[in-house]
Amino acid sequence: MPLRPAGPAAPGPAAGRGAPGASLRAALALGLLLGFYLLALALLVAVAALDVVLARGTFTVVTVEGWLGSLAVAWCVLRVVALGRRPGEGREGPPGLSLTPREQPELWEHVRRLAERVDTRPPAEIRIVPGAVAMVREDARWLGLVPGERRLFLGVALLLGLPEAELDAVLGHELGHYAHHDTRLGHVVAALRGRLAHTVGTLRERAAREEAKERAEFAAKAARRRAEGRPPPLKRGGTQGPDHYLALVFTAYAKLCLRLTEAVSRRQEYAADLVAARIAGPATTAAALRRVPALEAADELYLNQYALMGWDAGLLPPEGQFYGGFALLLADDMRRAQLTALAREPLPEEPGEDRSPYASHPPTADRIRALESLPDDGRAPAFPRRPAATLLRTPDRLLADLEQATLSTEALSKRRVPWAELPWQARRETSAREAAPLLAAMAELTGAPAAPGVIALGHLLDLLDHGLLHELAARLPRSEQAAHSSGRAAREFARTAFRSALRQLALGAALETGPCRWELCWAGPPVRQSAPAWFTEDLPTALDRAVAEPAVTAPLRTLLLRGGAHGPLDGTGPAPHTLA
Repeated sequence: MPLRPAGPAAPGPAAGRGAPGASLRAALALGLLLGFYLLALALLVAVAALDVVLARGTFTVVTVEGWLGSLAVAWCVLRVVALGRRPGEGREGPPGLSLTPREQPELWEHVRRLAERVDTRPPAEIRIVPGAVAMVREDARWLGLVPGERRLFLGVALLLGLPEAELDAVLGHELGHYAHHDTRLGHVVAALRGRLAHTVGTLRERAAREEAKERAEFAAKAARRRAEGRPPPLKRGGTQGPDHYLALVFTAYAKLCLRLTEAVSRRQEYAADLVAARIAGPATTAAALRRVPALEAADELYLNQYALMGWDAGLLPPEGQFYGGFALLLADDMRRAQLTALAREPLPEEPGEDRSPYASHPPTADRIRALESLPDDGRAPAFPRRPAATLLRTPDRLLADLEQATLSTEALSKRRVPWAELPWQARRETSAREAAPLLAAMAELTGAPAAPGVIALGHLLDLLDHGLLHELAARLPRSEQAAHSSGRAAREFARTAFRSALRQLALGAALETGPCRWELCWAGPPVRQSAPAWFTEDLPTALDRAVAEPAVTAPLRTLLLRGGAHGPLDGTGPAPHTLA
């Protein structure tokens, strides 16, 4: 039950109205779960009644076909009940790092104090998870009648990005779900949704499979009749099997269940917001509601554009920085200003829009309006605001352990490099990977292996000086369009592909020797190219002349020599040995 919007929803109750009582919610959840089986039983009774009607009539072929059809429907219904036994959501929750009171005493003490203020039992486990999320679970037993072990899941992005007062609002909201016994029925509702989703999905899959089989049989029959010189069969009928109609029935019941349970969930969110407002104040709770979605967007940007920038090159940030680097992004003045502006943007007005009755959370704008309608409690925001991360002991070690607990084996096997080196090393690996086909063409032509770098580039330019451009270009992979071309068009396609590969090899050499650098930028695009103006301006012309007929490689050699390259690029090496 996270403190974040989950899309449009039906208008919520007024700020002062709470969620339905625990007894009413339990009756609703259990009634809907029982209704799943009653619906299957009702279908079986209907089929049996139809068989009784058929048995009273004259015994004909139609009667036998009707009985066989009834058996098919009954079998499908029994399979539905068997499908419904598949468990719903797991009890363990999202993967993360479980924190013990000994490891993080300040955070545990803080949560326990808040639980006392809410007048509820504290969680037995606090688990740090990736992202900007917060949720609670409870392993209640006997259909929620007996309370169970409680778990609190707290996103690392919230700890790194929220002030402590706004984190209190998040925690107060989640503890409010405990206080209102919202979590006791979580597994019952999850089981209901899981069974319905699995049942409907499997029925639709089987109906589609039956439809595809019938279509294939019809096509085979038509082909066979045409091969025999006979006219094709009449158009295939549009009859559907029992799975198709059962899917329609259980889909309608699933929609009814979702409408009822999600309506309760939305009311629970309003009630939990009231608890958060009592703990942290209405203004602070509203500020948290605005900031959490902004942090979620910033965390997604950070992971995709920063933490994973070297993924394809087999590189990751330093240990503990895959998640911890988010704090570096937030520390940048421009990014911090963007985040603040995003959190302060007016939320869209939605009263005139259609709202989904299947959303678990009310619109954030409605929740904020409900909080703003509460009486002012006189609590002003504290300045300077203390970061929530100050509740953590040894945060660097915690972030490193979180990586070990949540990253895949593939991710953990990648090489760690400092942030300052990550952009240019990633770019160098990318240039080498994109130049690999050209190096392979060189090796095939000369019979000697070629590795990316200044030496390979020097040898390649020597080959161009000896007029071997087309021999090299012919060995490069070709696009589908190039493969179907010939003559001059084919030569131009090959020249363009060769120039692209040559550019990557030249950029790799420039990264190796110094004139071209790729630097990390937290304020704007994550990677900023740093190169002298003379290099960026002259490189396109030098590449064009290198792939001309005849090839002129001197400008490209001069450009890279000016940047600090040496050795094979001076053009004084021996003539290349080709066609070994």
